[in-house]
Amino acid sequence: MRDVDSGTKKILYYLLNTDTPSTTGNSHTWETINPERMIIALNAFRLMLSDLENNVQRPPFPSGVDMVACGISISCSADVLLSPIRAVKSEVIGKIEETISKTLTSLDQTFGKLLVLDEKNIILRPFSSPNNVATSLTTNYSVPIFTNSGGPSESGPQIHHQYPSFLVSYTKDKQPYFDVIKSIIDCMPRLMPAGIALPRLVEILARYVVHTDPEVIKSASKALIRIATQVDSQTVAVVFSRFVCKIEDKYSEIIHSLAAGPISGTNTNENGGIIKLYVDLLSIWADQLNLNFVDKDGDFDRGEYLNANFGEILDMVQEIEANGLLFLCNQSTCIRQLAIQVLKVTAAITENLRNILSNDENSNTVVEGDDETHTNTESIYKMLDFMDQEILQLEKDSGVLFGSKLSTEARGRISYYQRKNTSHIIMQIAESGQAVDISLWNICFPEILKKCFLYYPQTTAQCRMGICSRILQIHPSVLAWMETMKASATGTLSMSKSSNSNQKTASLEMVEQWRSYLIFACITATHVEETAVSAPIWSSVGRKGSSNIEKISNPRDLFRLILPFLTFEHRQIRESVMEALGHINKNVYKTLIAELEGYVRIILEDGKQRNNQKPYQNKRSKKNDRLRISVMNVLDLTADSLSDYEIVSDKNLTNVLTSCIKETKSFLADTEAQVGWEYQRLRIHLCGLVEKLYNNIMQLEDPTTVMSFETRLSLYKMFEEWCGYGVAAKAAQQREATMIRDVLEQCKEPKERASMTQFMEEEGKLLQSASLHAMAMLCRGPLYAYLGQKKARQAIIQFDTLNVLKWIDAIFESRNTNYHKIARRALEAVMIYNQDQAMLLDDIIEQCYAGNPKLEFTQGYFQALSEIVTKFENYPYHIHQIMSLALFKTGDAKKVIRKAAIQLLRVIEERVFEDSCAKEYEIGITSSLPAIYKHTQTLLSARLALDHPEQTYSMLSEITQRFEHISPNSQREVLTYMLPWHRKLDLSVGTDDAELSASAYMVLSNLYYITIKFGDVYVKEIATLWSQLVDNSRNVRAIIMYLLDMGQEKRNPWFLIHAKRVFVFLGRTHAFNSIIEEVTAEITPRSMVPQVKEVSNRHTHAFPLLFVADTERVLPPYPKKPMFSRGQLAMTFLVDLAIEAGADLAPHLPLFLHNIFVQLDHLTSIICDQSRCFLINLIHSIVVRQSADSEASKRASEIIQWLSSKEGKRLWAYENITPTNRRITSAVELKRLLQQVVEVFSYEDHGLRQKWGETALKWATCCSVRHIACRSFQCFRALMPSFNQHMLADMLARLSNTIADKSEEIRGFALEIILTLTEVANAMDRSQIEQFPQLFWAAVACLYSPYESEHGEALLLLEVVLSKYENVSKLVESFPKDWSSEFDGLQPLLLKGLQFSSTEEKTFNVLNSISLQDNLPLIDPSETRLMYLLLGCLPRLLHGLDNEKSADPAAVELAEKLVLLFEGYGLPDTQRILMTYPIQKSKFQEDYLKQILDSIREVFLINHSIQALIFSLLLVKNKIPFYRDKGLMLISNLLPYVNAESKTNSELGIDIVTLEPLLQLVSTEYADRALDILNSGIPTVTGEKPTIADGEFSWGFNNFAAASKMTKENIHAVVFECSSITNEAPIDHNIQFSVEDFSLGGESNITTENERIFRDELMLGVGGTRNTAGQYGEDLMNALKDLDDFFNEEGEPLSPSTTDFFEGSRIQQNSLVDSNTRYE
Repeated sequence: MRDVDSGTKKILYYLLNTDTPSTTGNSHTWETINPERMIIALNAFRLMLSDLENNVQRPPFPSGVDMVACGISISCSADVLLSPIRAVKSEVIGKIEETISKTLTSLDQTFGKLLVLDEKNIILRPFSSPNNVATSLTTNYSVPIFTNSGGPSESGPQIHHQYPSFLVSYTKDKQPYFDVIKSIIDCMPRLMPAGIALPRLVEILARYVVHTDPEVIKSASKALIRIATQVDSQTVAVVFSRFVCKIEDKYSEIIHSLAAGPISGTNTNENGGIIKLYVDLLSIWADQLNLNFVDKDGDFDRGEYLNANFGEILDMVQEIEANGLLFLCNQSTCIRQLAIQVLKVTAAITENLRNILSNDENSNTVVEGDDETHTNTESIYKMLDFMDQEILQLEKDSGVLFGSKLSTEARGRISYYQRKNTSHIIMQIAESGQAVDISLWNICFPEILKKCFLYYPQTTAQCRMGICSRILQIHPSVLAWMETMKASATGTLSMSKSSNSNQKTASLEMVEQWRSYLIFACITATHVEETAVSAPIWSSVGRKGSSNIEKISNPRDLFRLILPFLTFEHRQIRESVMEALGHINKNVYKTLIAELEGYVRIILEDGKQRNNQKPYQNKRSKKNDRLRISVMNVLDLTADSLSDYEIVSDKNLTNVLTSCIKETKSFLADTEAQVGWEYQRLRIHLCGLVEKLYNNIMQLEDPTTVMSFETRLSLYKMFEEWCGYGVAAKAAQQREATMIRDVLEQCKEPKERASMTQFMEEEGKLLQSASLHAMAMLCRGPLYAYLGQKKARQAIIQFDTLNVLKWIDAIFESRNTNYHKIARRALEAVMIYNQDQAMLLDDIIEQCYAGNPKLEFTQGYFQALSEIVTKFENYPYHIHQIMSLALFKTGDAKKVIRKAAIQLLRVIEERVFEDSCAKEYEIGITSSLPAIYKHTQTLLSARLALDHPEQTYSMLSEITQRFEHISPNSQREVLTYMLPWHRKLDLSVGTDDAELSASAYMVLSNLYYITIKFGDVYVKEIATLWSQLVDNSRNVRAIIMYLLDMGQEKRNPWFLIHAKRVFVFLGRTHAFNSIIEEVTAEITPRSMVPQVKEVSNRHTHAFPLLFVADTERVLPPYPKKPMFSRGQLAMTFLVDLAIEAGADLAPHLPLFLHNIFVQLDHLTSIICDQSRCFLINLIHSIVVRQSADSEASKRASEIIQWLSSKEGKRLWAYENITPTNRRITSAVELKRLLQQVVEVFSYEDHGLRQKWGETALKWATCCSVRHIACRSFQCFRALMPSFNQHMLADMLARLSNTIADKSEEIRGFALEIILTLTEVANAMDRSQIEQFPQLFWAAVACLYSPYESEHGEALLLLEVVLSKYENVSKLVESFPKDWSSEFDGLQPLLLKGLQFSSTEEKTFNVLNSISLQDNLPLIDPSETRLMYLLLGCLPRLLHGLDNEKSADPAAVELAEKLVLLFEGYGLPDTQRILMTYPIQKSKFQEDYLKQILDSIREVFLINHSIQALIFSLLLVKNKIPFYRDKGLMLISNLLPYVNAESKTNSELGIDIVTLEPLLQLVSTEYADRALDILNSGIPTVTGEKPTIADGEFSWGFNNFAAASKMTKENIHAVVFECSSITNEAPIDHNIQFSVEDFSLGGESNITTENERIFRDELMLGVGGTRNTAGQYGEDLMNALKDLDDFFNEEGEPLSPSTTDFFEGSRIQQNSLVDSNTRYE
């Protein structure tokens, strides 16, 4: 380029217009500038310099007009020339730089202030979130453009640049000048403006970084990078740093948008924003600074350089680090990212400085934080890098981090970071834009600031200055926002406010930023001494505008600035202020309280005013309520500062706190406030403040000077109502439910209700936790205090100790494990401050056992107790409590606990017994191997039991009391070391003792208690304990007696299940034979009576200090409470024992089998089922297991299989023989199974049938339980053993006491005996039965019974006996001597059976067999024998004629026998008439009857007509229809004879009672005939009704009592005959039946249905129509009685005839005599 000089002067100067006056003078303005020419000139000069630098002689000539498309590069470097260019003279460059300087200065004045940071130049748009921009950052340095809020002021075409949050627009005519500025900037630093200092130039470029033109931003950013790199990085860094820090937070959205670049257009950001540019500039400076230290020549004196420049460098580093800390406080994640980079740069510089200083001996400078204790805090960046684990200390149980409960996502995030084990976790969280990380950062941020303030006070102080400035900058915006919120709430805003307020309102993001700054300011605030006297602290409180502070120079200014916000309505503002104040420095706490005192006075005055108002005037002030909550919140958050003794001892300060607490307590005690949800936070903060205040005042000599006992107690009670535990838990739940309901009623949307419900639940948990903590703290102190003067202490005010313990127990039972620590603190406090309360010790001991040994609180309990007992020699405890606990803890898994336990045991022994064996076992106990210390624990227990036998009962009681509370892992060891205490334990029960001693009862109850509750878990250990008790057959009787007594007391089948377990344990010992002997002795017929044994309290007070277990508490409830007999219990105890020891039970097999069979249908299901199981076990163990016969095993298995299928069922119905049901199916089923069982067992015991039969008969005759006795007879009948006189005597003796009884159940038992006698007689042959003539007379005696059922069975027995006797006449020879009456023959007894329909046929069968017998003493010796026999046969004879064709053959046969009899007695007339019977016609029946009666008139009817009539009335009782028909016919025809006889003797007559059979027919088809007879004028007499016990018997002309008595006596006479044969006195079998299950013995308990059946039978056959006919009969009888009384005015009863219809029968005569009393 030969023409460079000419080209420069001719062309370049021309374009730059350097020759104009304005250029050379001082009036260079933008109007004189030609932008296009200037741009061309600058670009051309730059290109020329670039070519000259690169030795390009001639650039290529363009081939086209468009320079861009011509292929020629127009880009050139703006870097500083490495060497001067000779072709360009220096004056040329100087002139150009001068022109550039003037031009830039002129343009900067006009267009350089058009920045996006000026709200006039932009139009704001809605901005979603500053964090969203972080994702769109690029690596470019140009900054996007913003829009003007008011639009451009000039008119004309506009240029627009759109950004995410704002829009920039300016007139098009400004663009050329912007381009000129850009061209000038692009020349730097190659062409630097002359006369402008570098700091000034950097300041201009810094402004251009936020210019409205994006291209200017881009060029300025690049120019700054070039200048910093090539000229002076330190100046650039310092100037730009100060510019950046001056940008207000209200432009944060603009800064974010600039970093993202313009939304439209081709321009893109090439910088990444101001902060990113700032970081890059700092990095350049750091690199160059490092080069200055490293790359200097060897002659460079580094130490001298550092001494000269270190202060400046260090100040700059500190300033930049303060700026980084400032940016770290920003809410934007992208700003925090760059702040980390800033801090990283400063950290690198600091580290280099430290390294250089450490290597330089000549340097003696010190960097902040450079000491040995802060090796990881050399810089803020390094501190952040190493404080991850220290900051992220999450409470795993509660999920709380620095007092804030984290969400599940946040906890997972922390776990992820920690699990990943990455470094820089805090910085990752700070840089992350995820919501969960942002929330974590906000929680950790205050703690990070505290660390910074601790390690870097100068840096944080410098940063605090900027923070305070920014607080003041944002403060007006916050106030403006509050005014806007008020206006939107009220709907009005005064014009003056809106017009005068030009302040931009704060956004939510700005409020959050303000909160961060407040936190920083409060954390780093330091105390400043003030010389000027300030105004009264309450004088400006609450006044508007009182916080007009221009500069924050001390903490008081800060507090006065922000405290007024405590009453603001907006919650976010209040919470920001409260959160910030909660982090204040301890040394400014007094200042804060001094400023808060005015607000506390407002609260107190409001309280006074509220108390003075009437209820209807008491309106809440929302502002004052907000103030209450806010002040209490601040006091709560800052109360940790009270830990300083100087602060807590300040009475003025504590007076402010206590007055606020008392007023708040009074306020919350109000009825309306109690259910006010808006005061929930007030409650929480009150709890927190009280907890911290009381905790800190405990360091004072007398804490009551700050908080009195009354205040403490009242606060405790108030908190108790909030905590949800203890006695007030239900009230707290109800109150909370009321509050929730009231709040939810105001929520309309379901989503709103759901979120509100969740929020309220969380708040409720917070209150619960806070109140629990406060209550635990308030427990530190005595639980009682005296009122009044010290010399006259009378009145006592105290905590309810029981409620306090219940409250602690309730917390320990909480599912929230965090609450357990609270309970522990509370309990320790109570224990320490209330050592005189004895009941506390027992609770603490129980907790030592109950808690999990692995948990800290359990160990803490024991250690605290051990320390207290060791320290206080007179501590109130019992020796066995401490010995047992120490012995238990010697097996603890932790060595420290075992060591404390052995030490405690040693101290106690030496203190009480003057010597200790514990020291001998200390080495083993403190071993680390479980095998050693657990074995040593057992040895120690054995030694203690040996050395201190007097403590045996106490130790066993204590161990049992605590056993159920011990963890399952330790219970087995406890049972092991219990064993030595059972050795040589003598329960001392003699053979004659009916009750256990108190000590035996205690031991067995406690051991059985453990067996019930833990028998399934610790089988071997508990078995060992029981076997130890019966060693050498000791205590067998005591154990069995205990189990039997308790079984009857408890009446619970579950008791038996566990008792069987005990017998299995005992059966495996050497005491087996003694046990079986004792148990078998309890299984007797007399012991089968179920008895209600009252629960005995005899041992309750025997040992007031020892524990006696209540087994009822661990048994499952059984509401039915069945009664058990001792025999049933004893049998049940052997059921499972038979599985293992069945063969050993074989000698007692008959007894066991019989006991089983009689109870296989028991109404108590467990007795029934256990009997079945006992049978199965016996068959299996005796037959299946040891039998060599395969057939026997096979049959036994079949029986077992069938029995197993009947599980849960009765094997047959529970039923008994009754008079109406004399054949039951169950007896057949029993017989079938019994014979199978006998057959199976006979393989092993051939004499089983006989032995079992004898046992069955013994039980049948001796058992007091009727059902068992009946089943025993059924078993006897099934077995049929060899019969003898002894057996007969036993059966008859039992029969004599039960036959003819008025109870239906007992008569059923008598029927069992008669049936058995019948079976026995049936089984005998003729020769055998002749050896037992007593069977005949027993049957005869039974015929005396007035009951149909017994009469019928007696007939069967008599028929069997007579059928097997060849010579009946011999029976007279064996007539019993002691027969109670004259024996009148069989015929009268048999004819009595004609009144019963069931015995009528059998009666004639027997009559046919004996009627022709020529033995009058045996048959009937009386003269009226034939009359009664003929009258008895007439119904049959007349019925035989009912057939029109011919007479009935059976009747003909009967008539023929009568002919023979009458022939033998010489009565030809009657004989002749009877002989004509076969030819009689049906229609002439009555004529035939009259002929027969007329034939016996002379012989019988003249004197015995009334007896004949009475007998005929007897026949009408028979329910067979023809008996009633023919009987009425007979009575009608007998009446003339009766009337004729009565005329001859007027005193003769029939007792009116005997007419009852006729009255019973009134309701039947025979009513008319019966009434005709009654109206026929029968001669009657009246007499008293026979006395019937308890009114059970109704009308009847038999004396039942006399008949029953006679029957019993006659059978007893037969018994004596048997005894005379065996030469043995008869055994008294007068055994009274007892009530068993639902079978009721005794008439008073007969049910309605049974009573009906019972009465029917007692009516001797009338019963079928009793209920209906009785109504008419009673009426008629009453009417007849009234008529009789009317005609018999004197009231003397008529004497009936005493002649019985059985002439000569003493039985009937006695009956008539007994019935000869007046009927009532």
